[in-house]
Amino acid sequence: MKVLVISSNKIKALAAPIPAFPSGPAYIAGGALEAGHEVEVFDACLADDVTSELTEHVERFDPDAIGISVRNVRARRWSDHQDLRPGVKEITDSVTRISTAPIVLGGPAINNFGREWLEYLDLDFALRGESELTFTRYLDMLDEGGDIHTIQGCVYREDGQLFELPIEPIEDLDATPYPAFELFDLDGYRTLGGSPALFTKRGCSFHCTHCPQNILEGSRYRLKSPKRVINEIDRARSAGNADMFYFSDNLFNFPKYHAEAICHELIEQELGIRWTADGLTPLGMTRDFCRLLKESGCAAASLSVESGSEWMLKRMRRGYSTEHIREAITSLSKAELPFMVSLLLGGPGESPETIAESIDLLGSLPQAQIVNVNIGLSLEHHQSVLADARKDGQLQDESDLFDGSYYLSPELSEDYLRDLVESLRDKANWFVV
Repeated sequence: MKVLVISSNKIKALAAPIPAFPSGPAYIAGGALEAGHEVEVFDACLADDVTSELTEHVERFDPDAIGISVRNVRARRWSDHQDLRPGVKEITDSVTRISTAPIVLGGPAINNFGREWLEYLDLDFALRGESELTFTRYLDMLDEGGDIHTIQGCVYREDGQLFELPIEPIEDLDATPYPAFELFDLDGYRTLGGSPALFTKRGCSFHCTHCPQNILEGSRYRLKSPKRVINEIDRARSAGNADMFYFSDNLFNFPKYHAEAICHELIEQELGIRWTADGLTPLGMTRDFCRLLKESGCAAASLSVESGSEWMLKRMRRGYSTEHIREAITSLSKAELPFMVSLLLGGPGESPETIAESIDLLGSLPQAQIVNVNIGLSLEHHQSVLADARKDGQLQDESDLFDGSYYLSPELSEDYLRDLVESLRDKANWFVV
């Protein structure tokens, strides 16, 4: 079959000055290639005119099946809700106008809002969860006349009603197909400051109140072997002479022994690459570990602090204390490893006093290259914070989530928030998003 994989993300810089590499589309495209299909990709992020270029691509390639990856429902800025859904609809409408090929949706935004996206886009089928294998099953069933409605993780429309099957976790990640980096414009991303992205594990043992990852992927870690990670890096280097990589794990450094094993493998193989990772937890960030990160090629670390208030860390169920934060930032500084810090302000229980504690804590420690401050929590299905949102009158019905619901502590007045944002933006290297 001829298979077109579309990455619908058009945001070149969503919450940071670098674009997000379409790692999900790369993995499912790799699965389709390994299964013997003819595969092409369309990356909206690098298109100058998405509609005309996509139309030309579909007319030329004439695919038998189309997979569309959806990354985000919205982009969050303080007091500014940027709805990304119309851009996705522009893409699906462009495709359906010129092609009768079946369409399957997937990607991070589908995991939480599969039913809602099918309704919004007037489509009939989506795959939730880990789609490296299920996308290939979908293609095989299309080719052989099988029942696609039996695929684990699918969401589908039948007789005017929407149904969904539970997500099936992949147990052996080493046995999954390799990402098809060769189908993507790695040079284009390098020009924009982006890097090939890959993941080293699935699952999350933390139970943070604002994050649904634990529910979506499970609390038990499923790990790729260090050798498999190195093989993926080698393939990306062959595809585009890549020398900078991004580990897109929810938390790269947990479990710590797995991160250490990958770092040691990078050192042993003498690849000479540089890499970054998002969302490092302050847990276990000792001086020895930070030196290991740097020795293995880490160019910069992103530390998920979220709060410098002991009270708020407990309320958010972050699993670490302010002492862990002190140790992590001090260790990164001693290792001379550039780092950025993220804060997530405004959750249940947040007050001017707890925010002052966060600011004071960071002010007492070595300065980060960037402090990224998010104000307010974007609400999604499966978050523990939804109970607080209902109690505080900020969520009337879960059907509102897809339209863009947010939580902000009632203890923070508008006047206080305006003054806070102004004062934070006056700080060197602090950014409010």
